[in-house]
Amino acid sequence: MKSILVAINSKYVHTALGLRYVNEFCRKNAIEVTLIEETIQTPLLAVLAEITRAKPEVVGFSVHIWNKTYVYSLIELVRKVLPAAKIVVGGPEVAFEPERIFNEKSEIDFIVQGEGEICFSELLKALKNADDKVPAHIAYRDKNGAVQINGGVTVVEDLAELGFPYPDLETIVAENKIVYYECTRGCPFQCSYCLSGISHSVRRRPLEKVLLDLEHFMEAKVPLVKFVDRTYNLDEAYFLPIMHYLSMADTETTFHFEIKADLLSENTLKFLETVPEGRFQFEIGVQSTNTKTLEAIGRENNWKKLADNVGRLLQNNNIHLHLDLIAGLPYEGLKEFIKSFNDVYGLRPHMLQLGFLKVLQGTVMQSQAQEHGLLYMSEPPYEVVQTKYMGYEELRFLKVLEDVFENTYNTGKFNNVLAYLIKANNGTAFDFYRKLTEWWESRGLYPQGHNARGVTKLLWEFTCDCYPSEKTNVKEILRFDVFVSQPNWLPSWMGWKTAELNERAMAFWRDKDEVRQYLPDYIFSTWRQIRKNYPIEAFDYNVYSGVAERVVFMADYSNGKCIVKPLISKYLQNN
Repeated sequence: MKSILVAINSKYVHTALGLRYVNEFCRKNAIEVTLIEETIQTPLLAVLAEITRAKPEVVGFSVHIWNKTYVYSLIELVRKVLPAAKIVVGGPEVAFEPERIFNEKSEIDFIVQGEGEICFSELLKALKNADDKVPAHIAYRDKNGAVQINGGVTVVEDLAELGFPYPDLETIVAENKIVYYECTRGCPFQCSYCLSGISHSVRRRPLEKVLLDLEHFMEAKVPLVKFVDRTYNLDEAYFLPIMHYLSMADTETTFHFEIKADLLSENTLKFLETVPEGRFQFEIGVQSTNTKTLEAIGRENNWKKLADNVGRLLQNNNIHLHLDLIAGLPYEGLKEFIKSFNDVYGLRPHMLQLGFLKVLQGTVMQSQAQEHGLLYMSEPPYEVVQTKYMGYEELRFLKVLEDVFENTYNTGKFNNVLAYLIKANNGTAFDFYRKLTEWWESRGLYPQGHNARGVTKLLWEFTCDCYPSEKTNVKEILRFDVFVSQPNWLPSWMGWKTAELNERAMAFWRDKDEVRQYLPDYIFSTWRQIRKNYPIEAFDYNVYSGVAERVVFMADYSNGKCIVKPLISKYLQNN
């Protein structure tokens, strides 16, 4: 019996971890299954052709918030051209309300409820053997058309049963795709907007198997491994040995974890100080700092401890930190959201993600929608457009602000000029971004796409329009940000001093003893390489001292990242 699993990812670089586990479990149990991975950008008929080429008798789809519309269209086509094939669906978009799903999509034959490795393989065995008894945790319609819930949502209790989900790892690396991985499943928390806490138990894959899996990733030189564990740092006795192992490894692989920062112990914090730079990334879901909101959504945050721990992590400057906020939550109007924004922005994370509440099917939040006046999209992504606490216009404005924020702060390319302008604005961080957003929208810049060079010019125009008295300093600070984060881009309007420094800079480079005070391992190659890897520029504002004074900097790009060094060389100080 030929069976196909179809994964529709949101982007080419993504991989479908869930169906990969299902595929490997079937293979391990001698059940022949083929996995197809495509994206929502792939033409429907191209995916249909790929499915029908094998003339499968069973076609399985994983349905998620990002692909539901696409997958439903694909299911309709599969039913038309393969009328005898059994269509099976699973995933968070369909697992929790089978009656509704069967009504939405009559072409579906079976719904996998929960984690599908075991029950899907049992279903394939039953279909192959023409067994009329449907395995547990598979919802279906009986001969009379009535929906049968057959055991409800299931989990895999023993994660040791799962195989390694990337047998094609070499290809994944060659195609520069992101590798997803999990060492635990389940979540002890019960946030009302999330489905992960429905299975309260947390199950752990044996450490020896986890370390072996991770060794495979590092040997293959995977650039980025994203752990999808709902809260990675729940059990220090379990997670810390994994981190120790990864920290000590000779690898360039980066590992991304979702953590709860207020759970980090002193022992863990001290260990994290020793981790090589770039080895770990942390995503931290703050969501809100409003106590009433956190209570309403069933989320426990110790804000003081969270803030203190984030501050310590940032001080080490070796781990990239990405913090999350959600707009549209219960009891959080614009005033409360602004406080949450300013609280989290005040920590200065490397990224601050502004998300919007999505009312997922089957969540507690969905059942409370009327209570909180939640108006939201009836189709994916189910995003709120209005609540009892925040009107449509306020949420709409925050959507524009999110776009502005993504193009400015979250790029990491304008840190100094944004900090200066916020101070010049004489208000909170949100006050400044509100002003920038109003200007942005007045210029018709939303929802256009923007690149860093374009945003650089826009920030200058914004300064000219809104802070004319700050133009002199801002131009110098903006030039410095470009010098650091946009190498070898020298737009004429910024007034670069490269030409006037040229002769003195060449004299500096000819004096090897002088150069080695700044670059101990310096070996001359070519003038072109020197200009590319070690540009020198003079500025009339010192971003480090905050003083309008003449200063000369060298940027060292030789190792793929920028290290800025102030030059006090005798060759460059006589201006």
